[in-house]
Amino acid sequence: MRKYKKMQEDLDREFDSLKENLNEADNQTKNFLTINEKRLENFDKLDEITKDIDKEFAEKTGILNKKDQTFLWTAVALQTAKIYFLNKITEIEKAGKGKKENYLKNLQEKIFKKNFFQESNTNNLSYKYYASLEQIITTPGVPYDATKFYKESKLKIFKGANHRFATLGHDPILGYIFGTSNILTNTITTCVEDAFKINNIISFGSISTNHVDYDISFKNPTISAESASTFEMFQVILDRFQNDKKSVVASIIKQTIHIATDLYTPKGIHFPASNLILSKKKVENITKYISTGDIIKTWASAKIASFINFLVATIHSLLYDENTDITREIYSVRTSKIISISNSIAISSNIILTMFKAYIKKDISTLKELDIGGIFVAISEISKSKKLQERLRREYLEEKLYEKFLIEKVGDKNE
Repeated sequence: MRKYKKMQEDLDREFDSLKENLNEADNQTKNFLTINEKRLENFDKLDEITKDIDKEFAEKTGILNKKDQTFLWTAVALQTAKIYFLNKITEIEKAGKGKKENYLKNLQEKIFKKNFFQESNTNNLSYKYYASLEQIITTPGVPYDATKFYKESKLKIFKGANHRFATLGHDPILGYIFGTSNILTNTITTCVEDAFKINNIISFGSISTNHVDYDISFKNPTISAESASTFEMFQVILDRFQNDKKSVVASIIKQTIHIATDLYTPKGIHFPASNLILSKKKVENITKYISTGDIIKTWASAKIASFINFLVATIHSLLYDENTDITREIYSVRTSKIISISNSIAISSNIILTMFKAYIKKDISTLKELDIGGIFVAISEISKSKKLQERLRREYLEEKLYEKFLIEKVGDKNE
């Protein structure tokens, strides 16, 4: 009897265990069906859920809070100030009468007085292929700026255009070779057109050098009809580079400042080596619309705009607060929005104002006030910001959708 009773108890336990297992299986089946019903319901509302997640992302990356608005309008003010001051500095002024030219000439005079005047008393005589240090540091002009000829001279080296576009001393790059050499040797080196003609537009010019004569006071520069040797000029320069470095340095300083005084005048400074390929008249016409000064201005504007963006972005990133600003990646979207929007506002105002001024004045040259460098930077920042926002929006959407559809049991928070 005990044996049968033991068997009965074992059977009862197995039955109870089976019953519990069946109940558990039934509950799991019901839970599975409920979860899948909820998932199917979420799939049916996928568009609505996606919109809600996008809205949530937009709210978290918004910049309408006080801190971000402060950064935004500070960045706008800095970019706008940059445009204003750069246009003011590069404003076109008449040659010989502008404030920038006077400032640069006074700067040159101070540099020469401080560093060269004690040396200038050693040899103050100038002769062919030799300009004394005294002449270099005391005369305001340069020999390749001479436009006066002797009466009997029949030279036509400037024919058809302003002298700037015929002389290699006025080239922003080659000028450091030819212009500096001209200053050291009292010569003028010009480009002779159509020496090697390719077609009606393009032709390679040859190089011609002439002496420039001065009076006893180093004034009244006159281009001599007597040709000078370009090769001999360079030989003399090499000798002076070895034995008279002070004069060479003074000439380089004078060359730099002279080009700087001519950059933002009505004639401007042409592109490097352009007068060796194109006719002087064509170079002059091109320079009316775009010059070396414009390229320098565009480059400087882009660099300053990028620095302002870097400065604002760095400070904004340093003020990240993990307690209130959610994740750092979400915060980086707000930083990029501040940069792109501030650039857009500053550039848009510059374009509108410049177009308005050009329309009122009926002067196309006013368009040179457009912040071209800033426009390039703004386009780049807007593009980078859009890419960053789209990448992080997709990641955020995927994360939230995964949470939404990862329902493990009835009553899960993701329901």
